[in-house]
Amino acid sequence: MKIKVIIPVSTNKWDENVESDYKRLKRPETSIDIIHLKHGPEAIQSEYDEANVTPFILEEVTLSVRQAYDAIMIYCFSDPALPAAREISTIPVLSIGESSQLFAMGLADRIGILATVDQTIPKIRRKLAARGISSRFPSIHALNIPVLDYDHPEKVMGQALHVANLMVNQDKVEALILGCGSLFDIKERLAEGLSLPVVAPGEVALKHAEMLVELRLSHSKRSFMMPLPVKIH
Repeated sequence: MKIKVIIPVSTNKWDENVESDYKRLKRPETSIDIIHLKHGPEAIQSEYDEANVTPFILEEVTLSVRQAYDAIMIYCFSDPALPAAREISTIPVLSIGESSQLFAMGLADRIGILATVDQTIPKIRRKLAARGISSRFPSIHALNIPVLDYDHPEKVMGQALHVANLMVNQDKVEALILGCGSLFDIKERLAEGLSLPVVAPGEVALKHAEMLVELRLSHSKRSFMMPLPVKIH
């Protein structure tokens, strides 16, 4: 199977890490192509960033369908452009935020999300509400370290353990999702330090994509209908 992974930022900062992770995790028969965008913000930390990046994601989705991929992944916890991408695609389109949230609900009743910065928390809550699953996510707290600084793993790990302990002790969290695909190399240490399941969204989304292709399943075109043609001036 062939999977296209779209990292929806205009920097190659994360390409190598994602490629390394996916080489380790993918099935032997899975072929993965990883790209970042030529235009748009370097990080997605707000609704404004999501709006700015949407047309560039949709361009890549359209191209990927034409190139006969079996599935498309949007590698961002914010799930930018996900419903629109599904409308224009005839192959499965996943995003790491939604996939990780659905997966985590099979692990625990009270799930926490370790967000990036405070600006991301309202939009995470809005998306959980739209999916009807807010009650399963009683705790969302931010590291308050900008995404582009996540290549300092020891600084990130120390803050992540501090914030996650607050979530466990104050909000009684029973499982944790890392709220960004760029949080590499901390999952195992967090899980050990907290003694609870920690979900890395990029890992879960890859396995979700492989499973959908293997089972020959995709999003319903009754839910995500192809857009009617309109003139764009």
